[in-house]
Formats: sequence, structure tokens, C-alpha cells
Amino acid sequence: MGRLDGKIVAEKLAEKQGVQFYRLRSDKFKTSRVDIFFVDNLEKERASGNAILPSILKRGCQSYPSITELERKLEDLYGADIGGNTLKKGEAQLIGFNMSHISDRYTMDNTRLFDECCKLLMCILENPLVEEGGFKKSVFAKERDNLINYIRSRINNKIQFSLYRCIEEMCQGEPFAIPEEGTEEDAFLLTPRKTFMLYREMIQSYPAYVYILGEVDDTSIQNFIDNFLKAGRSNIKSIKTPDVRKDVREVRRVDEAMDVNQGKLCLGFRTQIDPCSADYYPLVVYNGILGGDTHSKLFQNVREKASLAYYAQSVLEKYKGLMIVMSGIESENRQKAEEIILEQVEEMRRGNITKDELDATKKSLETGMKSMQDSQGAIVDFFLSQHLTNCADDIESTAEKFRKVTIDDVIRVAQNIQLDTVYFLKPRNLKEGIA
Repeated sequence: MGRLDGKIVAEKLAEKQGVQFYRLRSDKFKTSRVDIFFVDNLEKERASGNAILPSILKRGCQSYPSITELERKLEDLYGADIGGNTLKKGEAQLIGFNMSHISDRYTMDNTRLFDECCKLLMCILENPLVEEGGFKKSVFAKERDNLINYIRSRINNKIQFSLYRCIEEMCQGEPFAIPEEGTEEDAFLLTPRKTFMLYREMIQSYPAYVYILGEVDDTSIQNFIDNFLKAGRSNIKSIKTPDVRKDVREVRRVDEAMDVNQGKLCLGFRTQIDPCSADYYPLVVYNGILGGDTHSKLFQNVREKASLAYYAQSVLEKYKGLMIVMSGIESENRQKAEEIILEQVEEMRRGNITKDELDATKKSLETGMKSMQDSQGAIVDFFLSQHLTNCADDIESTAEKFRKVTIDDVIRVAQNIQLDTVYFLKPRNLKEGIA
């Protein structure tokens, strides 16, 4: 595993009123970017309300009260862009906003784009469209409909849906079971006034992380920090740390029938490993060897040799210490596919791991980390993840820890892996007892 190009570090600039400001230095990009993430505990009653906020706020602000006016202003700023989304990281829900524009030195009239774009971003955050003590009704209604339609559409992607359902069953009674957009039921219960009160709470008391990436002068950055949410913040909310340790007393099995042609088999495992543990790095390598790429044991044994699966892979849920094995199979192959998957897990527990498998996985991780450095969004996401978990490693030091992982390290973490839940999405016309 070779060295990564350059070094990107997160320089902490300030912390005030529950907001942490970071500067990410890189000379690879011709654009500058600001990302803001407000963090809340993931709760069923609040998830849909939090999820709708970026969509509502992006529809305009008091200075630019329509999408048309807002888009015109962005065009005047050399095609700047403002976006927003909702993320789930462990048992935290993140409400994200971002602004990007070409670096000032590429403008023709010496426009201070960063300053102007930040003013617009803060207008959106601080001066939304309101009426009668709540969000503007027409804007709210449209975005609530969009949210409900999106929640309903999750079922259309059966691979992702089966993953979601496996996690939901596996984590019953735990916040991690809650989807990042909430539920259709809770979205229906939202009102303009109720959602606006949640927005006020976000602005005033959610802890936040701010990242500045690109060619921005120190004066502009300091002005941005000084003027960030000038209305003031207080009673900053405490964010809970998810518990990754849970002993499995009995494997839970759930079969669900739907109108599908191909069965979706998901096996959920507890790794018992915290993302800041020294064992996290061998765990990532373990996952890569088991089901991370075409060289993996799952791909080679379930898909290629046995020809039982259209796909077979494993993914880590870093913040919750989970690993999910996912495969698409013909329903009559369900038992055999499960047996071979569990055989591969047992093989790794026994230490049947080759140097070629280890090297191929490290190479794949190296490629992924190199490509990450080509995306401003990916760089921001990396450091956000580090800060949420109180991990100190930058990109290069993380890569170095992957380089040092040995086969013995992988075998050690393999002993922690416990099967928790088996979820099978099967065709509705499948007769009981066949598969």
C-alpha cells in the first residue's frame, strides 16, 4: 500500500456556542466550499421534521423569496450552488447545508465570492420564508408531499429496502432502526408551525460542525465565523454515543413476501467494535476480505464458484458496529447460499486468510482513499466522521493504520463477529417450505 498524494488536515479555527469551525487545506480544487452540519439525536418523533428542513430552507429566504429569484442570484455569483440534505451516522441525525463556488482568483471582476455566497447561505439559514408563526404554507405543503413520496419510494430499490428492513429488525428498540428521513406516518403529522419550532431549536441549540475547503483568505474566513448565526445560541444539546456492544442470545429470523422476482438475503452481524478502537482498522480489512470487492470470499465462493447469487457483498455500519452481508438469490437457493456465507465467516474465524486476499484488500482501500481526495464532499465527510467519533486520525494516518494490519489482526477481530439477524425478502407466490 503506497503513500497517498499530498496531506489534507483539518485545522480547528474556533469553537463557540456549540459550533466547531474547521479549515481543510488542499490546493487540488478550483472551487471553494462551506459545509454546515447540525446534529440531533435520532428520534422517531423528530426524524421527519429534521429531514424536511433542508428542502424548505432551500426554497428561498426573505431577501430572495422565490426559487426563481434565488437561482438568479446564484447565477450572478458565477453559478454558485447551495444544497442541503439529511444524513444518519450511527444514532445521530445530521441536517446538512453546503455552498460552493469557483475560487475568487478565477473571477473576472475580483468579486469576493466567498463573502457574497456566505451572506446568501446565512440568509437562507437565518431568514426563512414564514407566515402566521410557521413556515410559508405553500412551500411547506409541497416539501412535505415530496418527503412523503420519497419515503414511499424506498421500497422501489429492493436491495436498499432489504438492507433497511434487516437493520430495522436487527435493531428493534434501538434508535439506529429509525430511517434518516423518518416514517410516512410521522411526516403526515408535520405542520408548518410545528416544523418551524423544530427549525428554531436546530438553529439555537443543535451542536454544529462547519468546514471550509478551498482558496479562501483568512479575513473572509474570520468574518464568516464572527457573523455565523449572530442571533445567538444557548442550551446546546448533548448528543448520545451509540452503544456498539450487544451480546446475541438468539439469532432472529424474518421472512417477508413481496412482489419480487429475485430473493434478497441479508445477514446482520454484531462486530462489538467501536469506530475509535484500534480494532476498527482490522475490522475494515476483515470486511474487505469477506465481501468488499471481486477478490472477496463471498464474491468468489457464493457468486463465482457456486453460482448461487447475482451479487454477494458485505458492508459495515461504522458507527453502530454492524456488518451486513447482502446477496441476491433465487429463492430455492436460500438455504445453500446462507450455508456458504456462514462457511466463509467461519473460515475467517479459523484463520484461513491468504496473503493475496490481505494485499488485494489493502490495495482496494488505498484506491478508495486516493479517489476520496478528488472529491471535496468526500473529504468533508471523512473529517466529519472523525469528529463525530472523536477520532484524531487524518487521511494519511488512517491509510497508514490500514497498511499495518496483519492477518493475525484480522483473525483477532473475526472472533468478535456474531450473527444477529437473518432477513429474507422472498417472492409473494413462493410456497411455504420450499426455500
